[in-house]
Amino acid sequence: MAISTRDRILDAAEWLFADQGFHLTTLRQITQAAEANLAAVNYYFGSKQELIRAIFRRRLDALNAARLERLDAIESDTDRPELEAVLDAFVEPALEFTRGGDAEGQRFMQLLLRAFADRDTALHEAMRAEYAHVMRRFADAVSEALPNADPTRLRHQLDFIVGALTLTMAESALKDTRIIAAELVQFAAAGLRGSLENRIPDSARRTLEATS
Repeated sequence: MAISTRDRILDAAEWLFADQGFHLTTLRQITQAAEANLAAVNYYFGSKQELIRAIFRRRLDALNAARLERLDAIESDTDRPELEAVLDAFVEPALEFTRGGDAEGQRFMQLLLRAFADRDTALHEAMRAEYAHVMRRFADAVSEALPNADPTRLRHQLDFIVGALTLTMAESALKDTRIIAAELVQFAAAGLRGSLENRIPDSARRTLEATS
């Protein structure tokens, strides 16, 4: 079955962005690799930024759907979900997503690592836009599990968890994702609960609030 022009552009862009980075890769390089023209990129995506968003959307939609399905099941069973159950619903589908070490999965993980390491604000906003609704749902669920948690600190703590999860996902030798997920969930839950007992200095709090 022939690959559509749109998918050829997405595949080529994903390979090049992962290999060269977002800023060094040009639309001309992408169209040459995809055997397409610039008009096709403009037609399907409108801009390089929207092309980047489409790449993340293509890979993350199924993952986010799996996460929300598990969270829905947890919330339907109880008024106050267990913290570990909420974190597991976020973590394990992501590790399952990368299991197997196939070329496409590893390439996308390389792309994610580049995106997290990049200092470009617009790039971060494009990436966050694809999972912002998921993070809001999980932040609300964690807040229900830990009703005394500080909302500002919690947002930053969830970012820390995402960072740890992304680095774990990038490990190509992942085999038993169930065990790895359990370890990461235990680690994250301990950190979140521990933060309830440790008040941060006012100066640090003001910094957190300013960056939220």
